[in-house]
Amino acid sequence: MIETYSQTSPRSVTTGPPVSMKIFMYLLTIFLITQMIGSALFAVYLHRRLDKIEDERNLHEDFVFMKMIQRCAKGEGSLSLLNCEQIKSQFGGFIKDIMLNEEAKKKEKTFEMQKGDQEPQIAAHVISDASSKTTSVLQWAEKGYYTMSTKLVELKYKKQLTVQRQGLYYIYAQVTFCSNREASGQMPFIASLCLRSPSESERILLRAANTHSSSKPCGQQSIHLGGVFELQPGASVFVNVTDPSQVSHGTGFTSFGLLKL
Repeated sequence: MIETYSQTSPRSVTTGPPVSMKIFMYLLTIFLITQMIGSALFAVYLHRRLDKIEDERNLHEDFVFMKMIQRCAKGEGSLSLLNCEQIKSQFGGFIKDIMLNEEAKKKEKTFEMQKGDQEPQIAAHVISDASSKTTSVLQWAEKGYYTMSTKLVELKYKKQLTVQRQGLYYIYAQVTFCSNREASGQMPFIASLCLRSPSESERILLRAANTHSSSKPCGQQSIHLGGVFELQPGASVFVNVTDPSQVSHGTGFTSFGLLKL
């Protein structure tokens, strides 16, 4: 009888880094990280320290300069080699620069305050609208060489100028009309500058009249109204005429406006 024997193969042994090497690499990593953090903190400290040293040096130089000025002013003999005149000149220039800067700042501040206190210019000038031939209150339009300087004055309903700021205003109007009436008993042409207060009450500020002429086909005549009046916020002014059909609406004939003084 033949007997066979199988011999088991030996197990393979895996080789790896020893434990001591792992510990060494771990410690080395910790050391490098710690060194980087320490270097960063030292750089920050050094930067702040240099800034402090620079400030102290400047302060020391200023102190030495002031001491030199004081000793020059006292005329101490130990400073005979110092050029006191030059030191005094430098100090005088320094003081002069400070005074000029302060004066410039004061002027700039005063200018800003005055600029802020100045009220906006309020002005309006409008031209007559031909569509106002059927109503006694003349209508106006923002056309041609008109002016509407700010939102504090507004042309409302094409009939009246309304102000939003209290004050003295110069108000004016020019009405040109065509006078060709043949009847001798015809009433004169009358133009009125009227005020409508915020409470909706109305009153006449100015009134002017001009008689009709017998010239044909048309004799152009103009009426000028103008005066200074106190207006309240929300007050409106408008122009009223007795015969709107005779008003001339050509360029520059009939206009209306105001200016805050």
